[in-house]
Amino acid sequence: MVLKPLGSMSDEAVKLQQRLREKNTNFVDNIDMSDLRKSIDDECKLASELAIKQFPCKISYLNIDGVKTMQILPKNVIKGRQILYIFGGGFTTGSPFNDLVISAQIANYTKSTVFCPYYRLAPENPFPAALDDVFKVAKQLWSISDNPPLLMGESAGATLALSLTHLLKKHKLNMPARMGLLSPASDFYTEGDSFIFNENRDPILTLENVTAVSSIYAGNAKLDNPLLSPIFGSFDKTYPKTLMTSGTQDLFLSSCIRLAKIMREAEVDVELRVWEGMWHVFEYYQEIPESTQSLKEISSFFEEAF
Repeated sequence: MVLKPLGSMSDEAVKLQQRLREKNTNFVDNIDMSDLRKSIDDECKLASELAIKQFPCKISYLNIDGVKTMQILPKNVIKGRQILYIFGGGFTTGSPFNDLVISAQIANYTKSTVFCPYYRLAPENPFPAALDDVFKVAKQLWSISDNPPLLMGESAGATLALSLTHLLKKHKLNMPARMGLLSPASDFYTEGDSFIFNENRDPILTLENVTAVSSIYAGNAKLDNPLLSPIFGSFDKTYPKTLMTSGTQDLFLSSCIRLAKIMREAEVDVELRVWEGMWHVFEYYQEIPESTQSLKEISSFFEEAF
């Protein structure tokens, strides 16, 4: 028997990574956005339905200041525990339902009510439409609670979570106590080593796809606008204590490293956890133990704030 080095990728992750690499994920070849979204929704449907069974919760829908919002209530919910969760999908695809593989787990592990807004998607609704929707929901949730919900997002949703903190500061609203970010896309200039050395290594993202999506969402906005590329914002010690995750094969690894450095220098309490062999938002894949471990760690991080 050959012993694997401690901390190496699980066998499940190695096998899944190979399967993902064999799939065609070339976004720019998809011209019809409605077809692309439908194919993604269809692909995610079974996993989301399974997540609801594995992590029992009641799903309902609210209208919060004109924004449709999914509410996730786990069976063992504790009153007063709330999380605002923002889904990912490159600002052009995705939905709260598709992200139940993550959000239902977080709801159950933390015994929290989770709110997930259906923000508007590009190209029909470019920047700042998505952030406007998220801010509407946040303002309403903030107005009815003495303690603001904790904040979490994955990929584009993590970007929007970061941008939301800049808006909260601008409007002199209280910051959430904690923030969890899964592979945030914090810099629309896509600068850093990982955009070179993880090209063709990340089984989920390619630089071509990221560049195309960034252009679609940004529209005519300047890329150094902090509400678009939140890495350019003025952080300070009032920002939430933050736990960020990435992987050694994540195309956005360099952005995460740079963001963590900038936040630390601004006296934000931030920790970046980089997982060996993992790719962009590996937490989405329930079948690998690394996913469960990471989401449990984030949940423990959140529970300390309640």
